[in-house]
Amino acid sequence: MASPSTRSRLLGHALSAWTVAVLAVLWLPLVVIIVLSVAENAATILPFTGVTLAHYQATLQDGALLGSVANSATIATLASVLATAVGVPASVALVRYDVPLSNAFRVAVVLPMVVPGVVLGIGVLISIRTLPGITPGFVPTVLTHAVYGLPFVVLLVSARLAAVDDTLADAARDLGASPLVAFRDVTLPAIAPAVASGFLFAWVRSFEEFVRAYFVSGTTDVLTTEMYALLAYGTAPKLNVIATLVLFVLAVVLAVAMTAGDVVSAVTAGE
Repeated sequence: MASPSTRSRLLGHALSAWTVAVLAVLWLPLVVIIVLSVAENAATILPFTGVTLAHYQATLQDGALLGSVANSATIATLASVLATAVGVPASVALVRYDVPLSNAFRVAVVLPMVVPGVVLGIGVLISIRTLPGITPGFVPTVLTHAVYGLPFVVLLVSARLAAVDDTLADAARDLGASPLVAFRDVTLPAIAPAVASGFLFAWVRSFEEFVRAYFVSGTTDVLTTEMYALLAYGTAPKLNVIATLVLFVLAVVLAVAMTAGDVVSAVTAGE
């Protein structure tokens, strides 16, 4: 019979192998897309007929596709700024003050994150059509994505605020600082990594969001709806290229944010 140390070692190896297998399954589709973006035959890996950069050249010369990328980046930025501007004060109110119906407010804030995108998209579309002078387009898409990104900001900032010692801000106020100055000079630097990570998550979720944008974007072309059109009409080469470029950019942004800001430890730890 194997000793406890041997069983523990075997269990560790089994769990490691299982983790590697799961990660391989998750990453395999991304690897396939990257390979197909430079393959002459962009529809399937086998038979592999060679490598080419012609697909990248054609994609970078597609003005409509590049315009949709710019629209998505602009919408994501504005939606994230709006979600952060609303989410940070809301988090402070929920954590630091006795707000009436605070539990109901928390549920209302988190709800857009768990409600199916089809439900929220249809609801916003119906609401838009009932209001005079408002049609689906750029502004409704920004507002919808801001609502979708708000829970990420509130959850991360609230978690960080709960770990920050509020007596420091109290001491600043006792020394004559106004509540606003105490927040700016004491509390805000402590929660800044959480604010940045909330903004980043809201931006990424807005940039890659399709279902809600499909209902409310109207004539405003965004990247996800443009990629859906490419898929529907069978133009795989450009789809593979733009997916690879988006994956690369998002990976770099996340890596820089996680490394430079040490986001994980700053949000979860009380340092």
